[in-house]
Amino acid sequence: MLRDFLTTFFVSGAVAIVLTPIIRRVALELGIVDKPGGRKIHRQNMPTLGGIAIVAGFYVGTIVVFHAIPGAMDRFLFKFSGICIGSAIIIILGIIDDIRPLNAKLKLVVQIIAASVLIATGFVVEEITVPFFGKVPLGYLGIVFSMLWIVGITNAINLLDGLDGLAAGVSGIASFFMFLAAMDQHDYVIAFLAFALSGACAGFLPFNFSPARIFMGNPGSMFLGFILSAISIVSFQKSKTAITLFIPVIALGVPIIDTSLAIVRRLAKKKRIFQADKEHIHHKILFREESQRRAVLSLYFLSACFGMIALSFRGIKGVYAIIALIVVSLVTFKWMKDSGFLEFR
Repeated sequence: MLRDFLTTFFVSGAVAIVLTPIIRRVALELGIVDKPGGRKIHRQNMPTLGGIAIVAGFYVGTIVVFHAIPGAMDRFLFKFSGICIGSAIIIILGIIDDIRPLNAKLKLVVQIIAASVLIATGFVVEEITVPFFGKVPLGYLGIVFSMLWIVGITNAINLLDGLDGLAAGVSGIASFFMFLAAMDQHDYVIAFLAFALSGACAGFLPFNFSPARIFMGNPGSMFLGFILSAISIVSFQKSKTAITLFIPVIALGVPIIDTSLAIVRRLAKKKRIFQADKEHIHHKILFREESQRRAVLSLYFLSACFGMIALSFRGIKGVYAIIALIVVSLVTFKWMKDSGFLEFR
């Protein structure tokens, strides 16, 4: 089994490594580039669409999944078809948006359609177990929660893609910890998918880390968020206990905090929620560090810390889990306040 997991990781990474320079040349020849200016940090035309290499790496890596686990294709085929169809919608949306920027509301509608495909194929939290109350069916609330989660994480990773290597690295770290959590639950199919995603991110990073030679673009960042949301929902379904619903939330702490602050900030300043600005967490850290590499490495470290905290919650139960969650929330709030992330200029 260990050999199969390592094969998945290295196959996904190898595909991304081989395809990324090819996609880079194609993007340059077709003129599909991200031009500098405005809120952007790069100072020269940068080829985009690199996320297609991550997509290819992930899906080629999943071939190992169905080869390594007998009967996995039969058990997971329906859900996997939802991942394939939903992610195809997201990827096409991202490619079009890279070539010709689309209206934010139109993108949101298409993301909701893609999320609906996931929900229709079983990616929905139907019930949770609450202490002293037992199992609580969520009904339509579960569908609403799942929709908000999928669309929210898809956009959170997209918004995080503001520094060289940031979105790929943070997504790779988050998917690695989701792999560990899935292994703990003995959910080997999800563990394989998470490890395949982590491998694809690792294969893309050498070309995307500062100084980047290619950007993943919208198809890459939205695809990463979409797959991470799907994997984490299966984790929700497996655990069902109310407190463990926070484990994927903590593991994806960096993009969730960044997106939440962006929404609050724009509402406080009476701006449109989709209006871009340069006050994201990575922008503020970059201003302080004055180096993309140091800023990105700082956020890698923070993501790893959130991942380890998330894993530790699996061994805590009852009132101790609630106390631990309160402590983590208070420490995170103090960190945000001391770092100036709650100051809206």
